[in-house]
Amino acid sequence: MDEREIDKQPGRARPGRLRLPVWAGTIVVIAGALVLVVVLVSRFSSGPRACPAVGYANLLEVVLTGDTGDVAHLQVHEGDEHAVWQPSPATGPDAAEPSVPPRDGDTWTFTLFYPPDQVGLRALDEAGEVLAQTEKNVDWVRVGGSEECGGPMEGRIGWAL
Repeated sequence: MDEREIDKQPGRARPGRLRLPVWAGTIVVIAGALVLVVVLVSRFSSGPRACPAVGYANLLEVVLTGDTGDVAHLQVHEGDEHAVWQPSPATGPDAAEPSVPPRDGDTWTFTLFYPPDQVGLRALDEAGEVLAQTEKNVDWVRVGGSEECGGPMEGRIGWAL
């Protein structure tokens, strides 16, 4: 055979092309489509959002009016009547200083972890005797965070003695 005849034979002039089976091409197309769907869904969906850890407190401001001269200590309890009054006054000669909430004149500030809808208030004199006691509803206002994840709130109530 002559060189010219070899060059003229069909299929011999070009190198052979890699041929994949049909099922391999189908798998590649399906995998590509799945990747595209996952990317689009994760990019454009508003799925669950991770909220930061709770690291805030809620402030309750209580403004006393009326005859407040004998009030030496103000206590609060969250929720039902069986809740513990906080802060507890010191008792006995060896008792440490009680945890006194910040006070500016007749305005007392309490830090609460959970903002209850209703709080109990109790005014005490120097001897720890109860001068007055009441239950008050609190309207809380969000001052940080978001509706979805929560955040610090503040409430302000007035109490006429």
